[in-house]
Amino acid sequence: MSTKEEKENAIHKVMESMANVQQKSQFFIDMITKKETLTHNQIMLLFQLRLTGSLNITDISERFVVTPGAASSMCDKLEEAGLIERVRTKEDRRVVNIVLTEQGDQRIHTIFEAFPTPDLNKISGTLEQINKLMEQMMH
Repeated sequence: MSTKEEKENAIHKVMESMANVQQKSQFFIDMITKKETLTHNQIMLLFQLRLTGSLNITDISERFVVTPGAASSMCDKLEEAGLIERVRTKEDRRVVNIVLTEQGDQRIHTIFEAFPTPDLNKISGTLEQINKLMEQMMH
């Protein structure tokens, strides 16, 4: 096999694998949310809040590529459900951070409780490897 053919084969495999990972990721999200009344974005926001501790509306709108109004509306629904709360900072009362409530944290645990810990660890480890490799390639 020539170098050009090897390159084409490698490109094809990367494209195919990326498409498969994207499809499987969407399927996984669909699977963990099928019993949920929340939208995918609402669930992903709960995950983001669990990871970051807090976000403001601007952060949320940038991460989800939505308008600040849409981000605020998404938060309104989660707040009504008792899953998040808005907290004003002590330094500047005009600044409002969105944080996960205990009920929101419990909801995340409920979403993942059907999966055995070893399976979650395998998925996590594989995704970490993919992220590291892609980051190396971008630099």
